[in-house]
Amino acid sequence: MNSNNETHQQIKRLLDIDMHYQPGRNNHETGIERREMTLKICARFNIVGPVIIRWLYGIPHRLALQHLNKLVDEELLMLVKTHRSVDGRVYVLQHSGAKYAEELLGLSVPFRKASEPSRQINQNNVAHDLMNAFICLRGIHEYNNDGNHTPLWDGIVTEVEFKRIYKASAIRNVDGLVRVCGNEGKIIALESEHSFKTKEARKVIICKYLNSIKQGHYQKVFMFSQSQRIFKDIKRLHDQLLDEMTTHYDKKTRLPLMTKNDADLLKHALVYRTKFCDELQSLFYP
Repeated sequence: MNSNNETHQQIKRLLDIDMHYQPGRNNHETGIERREMTLKICARFNIVGPVIIRWLYGIPHRLALQHLNKLVDEELLMLVKTHRSVDGRVYVLQHSGAKYAEELLGLSVPFRKASEPSRQINQNNVAHDLMNAFICLRGIHEYNNDGNHTPLWDGIVTEVEFKRIYKASAIRNVDGLVRVCGNEGKIIALESEHSFKTKEARKVIICKYLNSIKQGHYQKVFMFSQSQRIFKDIKRLHDQLLDEMTTHYDKKTRLPLMTKNDADLLKHALVYRTKFCDELQSLFYP
C-alpha cells in the first residue's frame, strides 16, 4: 500500500508540471518563457530538436537554431549531430542545464556525463523520441477555431519518467501517460507507432496492456502514428489476436489464453487516434 501510494504521488507530481507554453507580454518575457520551456522539455524527454522548437514557438527554422545554440553558448545544452533527426541535430542537457531544470521542475533530474555528447542518447530512438515529444506536447497545445485553449490533456508523464517509476518486466513501457481533460482526470497511456510489428510482437504487447490496465496503471491506450497504413495493420492484428486468444488454450492450464471479458476490455481500451497523422507526416517526413 505504501509503495502504491508513493507511486501515485510520483505520477501526480509529474502530471501537475505545467507544460503549456504561452508567449510573454513582451520580447523579454517571451525569451524567458522559451528558455525555461526548452529546458523543461529537454529534461523530461532527454532530448529536444529544432523541429519541436519551431513548431511549439511558431518561429522559423533559423530562429529555432538561434534559440538552441544560444543555450549551448550558455553551457545549458549540448549539440549532438545525428542523421536520425529530421534536422540532422538534437540537443541534450549539460550538467548546469540539468541543475537549472531541477529548479524549474522542482524535481531531481538525473544526469549522466559521457565522454561524447552523442553517447547520452540512443541513436536508434532519436526519431521516435522527437515524435513522441511532439505528441505529448501537441495534446496540451490544442486550440479551437476561435483561438481558445482547449487541451486534450493537461498533464504528462514522459516515457523516460514512466520507465523510472515502473520497472517490472510485465508492464508495457508505454510512450507516456496523460491526464485527459473533462473526464474526471482519467489516465491514458500514449503509444507512438511509427513502424510495422509482427503478430507475435503485438501479442506480447497487448498482454502487457491488459496487465497494466487491470492493475490500474492507466485506463486506456491512445495510439498515434504518421501512417494510416500502420494504423490499419495494427488494428487488423489486434482484431485477429483478440478473437484467437479467446479460443486458443494454454497446454498447461487448459484455459483460454484470454477470457472473453478481457478481450472485450481491450477492444474498448485500445483507441486508434488519427488526429495528428498529417501533422506528424508534415513535420517528420517532409
